[in-house]
Amino acid sequence: MRRTAFKSGGAGFRRRAAPASHAAHELAREQRLEARAMVEARPRAATVALIDQHQVVPAPKTVAQRNPRLRALAKGQQCLLLVPGICTNDTTTVVCCHSNLSIHGKGERRKADDHYSAWGCAACHSWLDQGPAPAARKEAAFMAAHLRQVLAWRALAYAPNIDARDRAAVLWALGLLNATPIFF
Repeated sequence: MRRTAFKSGGAGFRRRAAPASHAAHELAREQRLEARAMVEARPRAATVALIDQHQVVPAPKTVAQRNPRLRALAKGQQCLLLVPGICTNDTTTVVCCHSNLSIHGKGERRKADDHYSAWGCAACHSWLDQGPAPAARKEAAFMAAHLRQVLAWRALAYAPNIDARDRAAVLWALGLLNATPIFF
């Protein structure tokens, strides 16, 4: 038996029943618009700062710190997240994994800044962003990986075979983190 999206015996695309009157339809429409306006007028806690009890003003947004060269450095590197039982150590899938912590600039519809990232394989990155583990475990795994990331950036800062633009990107990240590079 072939199944379709419509119930058997149904009339397919049928118009909704017309409201009892035009006035009732207009009243329902007005109520929906008022409810939507009330929701949109409510200030969001993360986007407002209270000056005093009578005035609410928008909180200034921070400028996102982005560096494409720093993100591109992840390609072909070793995974630094190293989640036990998850990590594949596949260097072909390593990408720059951003922090999911609000203290690192992560917010609603905003990624954390690029200097709060660590190299991670696709499996570890998926676990970090969508995995079922508790938030505290994910935070601990990311912070350990970020420490390894800073050490990797320190090693790259003055490596003899690194491109000057990549070196500048690494020094940019270390400067924002107040993590001085290691001189050899």
